[in-house]
Amino acid sequence: MKRLDKTGLFLLTAGVVLVFAALLLFFHNRIEDKKAGENAEKTLQQLEDAITEREAKDETDTTPAPDVSSSPGMPSPAGTGSGSNGLPAGAYDYIGYLDFPGYGLTMPVAATWSFPALEISPCRHTGSVYNDNLVVAGHNYNTHFGVLFELQLGDIVTFTDVDGNAFTYTVRELTSVSPDNSDAVMNRGYALTLYTCNWDTTERVTVFCERANGEV
Repeated sequence: MKRLDKTGLFLLTAGVVLVFAALLLFFHNRIEDKKAGENAEKTLQQLEDAITEREAKDETDTTPAPDVSSSPGMPSPAGTGSGSNGLPAGAYDYIGYLDFPGYGLTMPVAATWSFPALEISPCRHTGSVYNDNLVVAGHNYNTHFGVLFELQLGDIVTFTDVDGNAFTYTVRELTSVSPDNSDAVMNRGYALTLYTCNWDTTERVTVFCERANGEV
């Protein structure tokens, strides 16, 4: 009986510990999600202000604009003044922002993928909006790419670059692929590809989009 009591007490204690750990993880994830959303919102506001300022300047500036068709973004030299996209010195470089009109969510897109940058916003993994092969990765935070779990075929996604040029896309394929099958994500031939991890990181939830309304 005493042996049974000890076993039962151990199992009860282990269960309480697991529940407590699960709650800690849940609240930690909620805090990280909230922080990521706040970072993205702040950066988005800076980016939109920079785009507005650039557009206003372009209206009065006769100097030819630089060719950005082959560049991944606008460089931001750290430690000197401000970045060329108008963001604070040392800030990550951004190529524009994504908008999901049916879901009330807009977020900036960093030009280069890195773990620190992903904590602020989704990041360009490869490709270019100008070459119709842009691939963007993001965390599955509700404030970032958690929206990919909700998208439906036919949904509209827009991307606006740092010059204020808007590109409209239609969701054409929704799938999940193995993390080691990068070719299935990178080389499907779609103009825009968005992906994130599922909740246990065993798969990549991937959304493939094509240009809408015959845009070129």
